[in-house]
Amino acid sequence: MMADHETALARLNEELTRPPFHQVLRPRAVDVDIQKNMVTIALEYRDELARTPGEKTFHGGVIAAFADLAGHAAVAIKIGKMAPTIDLRIDYLRPVDASALTAVATLIQAGRSVARVDVEITDSRGRKIALSRGAYSTI
Repeated sequence: MMADHETALARLNEELTRPPFHQVLRPRAVDVDIQKNMVTIALEYRDELARTPGEKTFHGGVIAAFADLAGHAAVAIKIGKMAPTIDLRIDYLRPVDASALTAVATLIQAGRSVARVDVEITDSRGRKIALSRGAYSTI
């Protein structure tokens, strides 16, 4: 478990910059709440993340990847190491226009072999865009 907020936020930044795929998405660490086992991550809209050319809406796969990386980050902050995805479920609640997204990932349980995380994704107006639940390996 991380010792303090600054250490946890530094670890979150490290988790977000390590995978090459994250360089495509460019997520940004916003906050870590150690007591609540929560991380907050932002993702800015760019045309290459669009669902359709000329239409300024996020592709659903981008939203799913964003939910997954936020879930992973919440687990990794808690256990201090990588946590591969075992299962990911996502509910898309509405399309999102060109806007920044925010993911708040809350670690629900971290067992000896599996951790569970809930992720809520909102747009820049605070509207819920997607809800996700993921399972991650803690082994």
